[in-house]
Amino acid sequence: MNLSWLLGGGHRNTKIREEPTPVGQDAFSDVAPFYDELMAAVPYRSWVDYVESILKRVGHEPRDVLDLCCGTGQVGAEMARRGYSVVGVDLSEGMVRRCERRDPPLPAAVMDATNLALKADSFDLVVSLYDSLNYIVEPEGLQRCFQGVWHALRPGGLMIFDLNTERALRIGLFTQDNVSTTEPLMYQWKSNWDGERQLCRVDMKFKWRGPGEKCEFHETHYERAYEEEDVREWLARAGMETLHVFDAYTFRSPGSFANRVYYVARKLKVD
Repeated sequence: MNLSWLLGGGHRNTKIREEPTPVGQDAFSDVAPFYDELMAAVPYRSWVDYVESILKRVGHEPRDVLDLCCGTGQVGAEMARRGYSVVGVDLSEGMVRRCERRDPPLPAAVMDATNLALKADSFDLVVSLYDSLNYIVEPEGLQRCFQGVWHALRPGGLMIFDLNTERALRIGLFTQDNVSTTEPLMYQWKSNWDGERQLCRVDMKFKWRGPGEKCEFHETHYERAYEEEDVREWLARAGMETLHVFDAYTFRSPGSFANRVYYVARKLKVD
């Protein structure tokens, strides 16, 4: 798919006192050159296997795919290797620039998921993985995202995305570090949960100790927890029906201990 054509158209329940850093102002800026090193152990191929198992389950055979919030393009490139025609969009320019280094390169553009400017009826499938949409911290922004996806999907097209649950953000799964390892990118993360605002702030410290120039930097990330009932309602308002909600990497309904859930929504056909 021609990209220019397409674009033309502590884990305690503590109060977060700081206002959320606007997405894109801080998150995924300094870390972009090191992101692939940070995510080296992430099973991207298994994720795409799971997406394809969902597609098979619902009987959908897409060709044109949008990798929404594509990061450095790992998922999109893996799908391209499997024969799909894929493009990506992401808010971080630093991440998008690294998409061209994939094998195969992933055509990608800088774009805000809450303000998608995509040609109508362009895609059979939109995927957004690794809790990317939790980074949309305002409910109105997530609703605009769904509306933009609806506009870009062909009738009957699917959106498959995952979200971290409130439980995952509340119990501090983001509080972690690798300081006892010899990995070239050292990190220390501390999460803070604000139950009143349903926001998790993660203060991240990084130190590059691999080849080349040594450096240290910090980033602050925010994720919002969304209730399934609200997500279903906003998808419906956007013109999409929710086909399934799965506990991640299974075909089971999410239980009270689910940390990540997958949504499968379909653009309704217009009579």
